[in-house]
Amino acid sequence: MELRFVARDAEIITLESDHGQRYQLPISDELRDAIRANPKVQDSNFSPREIQNLIRSGKSLEEVASTLEVTVAAIEPFAAPILDELRFVLDAALNTQVPAGSTMQSFRELIQDQYPGSEFKAAKIDGVWLISATDEEELSWTFDPKTRHLEPANQAAGNLTRQHASRDIIAATAKSRPIQEPEVEQNPEPENLESASVHSLVDELRSRRNQETAKPATAKGRASLPSWDEIVLGASNSESDTD
Repeated sequence: MELRFVARDAEIITLESDHGQRYQLPISDELRDAIRANPKVQDSNFSPREIQNLIRSGKSLEEVASTLEVTVAAIEPFAAPILDELRFVLDAALNTQVPAGSTMQSFRELIQDQYPGSEFKAAKIDGVWLISATDEEELSWTFDPKTRHLEPANQAAGNLTRQHASRDIIAATAKSRPIQEPEVEQNPEPENLESASVHSLVDELRSRRNQETAKPATAKGRASLPSWDEIVLGASNSESDTD
């Protein structure tokens, strides 16, 4: 039965068998001495730190093995924890939430909307983490795992970020300022009709006033005033008294 390296957690190494059963191996001083005594490492002109720095910078195991002129099997024990670190940082970057209009979306979705076939990669160069997406071209962002801040590192990444920001501004503006159609008055009446009605009413009131001034004075010597029925219905006092 062969065991392969899966992960390292502090001073514990997790190994997995061909059948998927996992084992935990403490990193003891004896294990460290055994690794240092590995003839493949002792006979080579490289150190475990050099291997890890090369892998952390983005080189594959095959590229590192070719650079150091050793087999891949000789560097695998030193590469495993660095590969875990790279996967962790890459997942953190791709799952970082970025603005998308009035909602949020993951950084992975932002890139895949424009470049569906992108291949993602994390690397640490000169102390700075870089996240790259390669499809028709390579786009790179710097990434701070502590603050989850992403910043374009080349022109292609900057163009994508600006396009995304412009699209979000347009979408947000459209939602906050919807175009309103002007209200249309239902069955509007012509202005001349309203004007004619007013003039007719004034003429009618003037005519009635002239008629009232011609009436005889009452017993008290005053002209009789039109009643409410006369004003509204046009009925005379005599007609009202008859009723």
